[in-house]
Amino acid sequence: MVLAEHSGQYPAFEAFLASLSDQWAQVLVWADQALESTMPDQRSDRMIAQRFRACALAELGDAEWQQAFLDAKRGIGGRDRGLLGLEFAYSLIRTGHEAAARDVLAQAATDLRGDANLLTLALANLGISCLRLGELVEAEHSLRQAVKVGQHPEGRLYLSTAWRGLGGLYLRLGQFARAAHAYEMAQVKAETPDDRSKAMRSAAWVAQRQGRLNDAMILLHEVFQHDRVADGQPHPAYADLAVLRLLASDLKGAAQALVLVPAGSLEDRWRAGVVQAELRRLGFQEGGSQTDIDEELRALNCSAVWAQQEADIFPKLFALLGIRAQRPTWEAVVYADGPVRVMMNGSLLPLKATRPAAALLALLLLNGNRVSSERALDAISLRGATPRARRQELSRAIQELRVALGWREALSAEQGVIALSPEVDWQPLVLPPPERAETFCEGRYDRWILEWRDEQQQLNFSAFT
Repeated sequence: MVLAEHSGQYPAFEAFLASLSDQWAQVLVWADQALESTMPDQRSDRMIAQRFRACALAELGDAEWQQAFLDAKRGIGGRDRGLLGLEFAYSLIRTGHEAAARDVLAQAATDLRGDANLLTLALANLGISCLRLGELVEAEHSLRQAVKVGQHPEGRLYLSTAWRGLGGLYLRLGQFARAAHAYEMAQVKAETPDDRSKAMRSAAWVAQRQGRLNDAMILLHEVFQHDRVADGQPHPAYADLAVLRLLASDLKGAAQALVLVPAGSLEDRWRAGVVQAELRRLGFQEGGSQTDIDEELRALNCSAVWAQQEADIFPKLFALLGIRAQRPTWEAVVYADGPVRVMMNGSLLPLKATRPAAALLALLLLNGNRVSSERALDAISLRGATPRARRQELSRAIQELRVALGWREALSAEQGVIALSPEVDWQPLVLPPPERAETFCEGRYDRWILEWRDEQQQLNFSAFT
């Protein structure tokens, strides 16, 4: 009502309002008007106008949009520059300039140090950008930072985004159990219905990759219910449902689902196109010659990384393009030659070496990846004056180890036996040489660790006498 009464008096704010409804041509009009009318002392209005002018040019496909962002950055710093950087990076990613976006996001993360909310978003987007570029270690580092910052009350708005980014990383690595946990956390931490819907859809995708087709279908129908999708109403999740129906040999149902896939995101269009090509390959639809299918797949222009993941689902289809899935080995190496540390596919996990959880992990690996609860209680130094208190401490150590490894089922504790997940290729525990036996599990003084050190030192002494 205020703007209606004072139409044209606040063009910078009018540009902002027009952007909320994607009226980009009008945004440009208002932004240009603001830049023409603002006085030198109206710095904030000019800054807003420059920002939304750049966004409008990007959305409208104007050749000068990148320069407009660079011009808007001049003379500003801190949170204002960081906010502009987020907008600039979004436009760069949307137009295929991923490497440039990564650099912009790195600067934005520096500029937004004082704003936990936007810093979480910047770090999450930086991690996702690294993931798309294939820089997996850097991606995990940034995404873990995003989760850490997002734990603060003022940073929680984008915490779900950070968890979804981690889920995408683990999915890329073939670590489906960790991906499922990350997407579960993304649902729990979602602050908006849209975030929750995206997390549910991602969880369904992991269930499908794990071979749990019924669970995946249930999750997708929960997405439709959550988003209040009426029968026959288009929704992006129909692209995923088409895949599930195809895998369940319901070719007619897959074709029906494709009809309800909107233009949506690039990956949704890719997925719908792949299902269409597979239906042709199976002879359900016309145009099923190898040449036709080959041309159809190439026209999708899928990214190499995405195509590799899809080849794991449709191996015969992607074999037509010479693409074969290469699911990575899920490997973990635990080092006990010094403070205990864990590397999983090249990334250092957040396990504190002086905690009982570290001693428990080393004990498990030295005993074939499983020990009895009684053995663990006897071997590990745990606080508590009573047996019940010590058992509670052991339960806390198990939970701490699960958190560090990244998912609940990383460690099972059933019927008096503690065991590491068989989904992981656990390499033999890396031990110090006998002459440095005192460095074994450095920082821990559990009875079994001290006994191991003494035994190795005695063997080393005997070898020289």
